[in-house]
Amino acid sequence: MTQETIDQYVRSALALSGYALRESTTAEVVQQFSRIHDIAASFVDEPLPVELESASVFRP
Repeated sequence: MTQETIDQYVRSALALSGYALRESTTAEVVQQFSRIHDIAASFVDEPLPVELESASVFRP
């Protein structure tokens, strides 16, 4: 995902959610999404071992 794509996504999501933020605040949100993307990209393609147990499911 490119920086331009992240910027477009954030701006579209904010608009669709009804937020009208100042440009500086929008830029901060874009920066946070870029950081999240970079963190996720470091492990998202890692294979998971079959031995891993699935997470428990909460049922009230």
